[in-house]
Amino acid sequence: MEKKIDLVSNVLKIMLLAVFAISATLYFIKTPGRRFLFRFESVDKGKSSLEYRILPHRKGDEAISLYVDELLLGPKTERARPIFSPGTESKFCFLREKTLFVNLSGELLYRTGNAGEIMAGIELFKKNILKSFPKVKSVEIFIDGKEMLSHFPTFSEN
Repeated sequence: MEKKIDLVSNVLKIMLLAVFAISATLYFIKTPGRRFLFRFESVDKGKSSLEYRILPHRKGDEAISLYVDELLLGPKTERARPIFSPGTESKFCFLREKTLFVNLSGELLYRTGNAGEIMAGIELFKKNILKSFPKVKSVEIFIDGKEMLSHFPTFSEN
């Protein structure tokens, strides 16, 4: 009688393992993409707004480029500000030796719509990328093909 119980117990364990393996396989096959966290500035002072979005599976530079494009579209909630002015888009985006190079359009320079401060937006843009893609160690931003710092004058004390 004990052998029969052990056999039934083993069969149940095998069946349970098979069901788990099949459901896990179906989950990974059917999952439409990867879940990403997007951080935006809240319209309420001193707060952040977090959004989760599912983006299609992509590899390497293509995944980062897709993330950057989605980030530039702005938040989906009304209580959050877009990072940059509406119409700002990525002209190119590629990764070289752990540094991401991003060329953004000149619309970034015009503070229109509900967008926050430009420098705060740049820092938030970088933070989003660095937190979402651990292999990226730094982000270099260009605006209309020129280095970002050339667009912002430096002031010296006299």
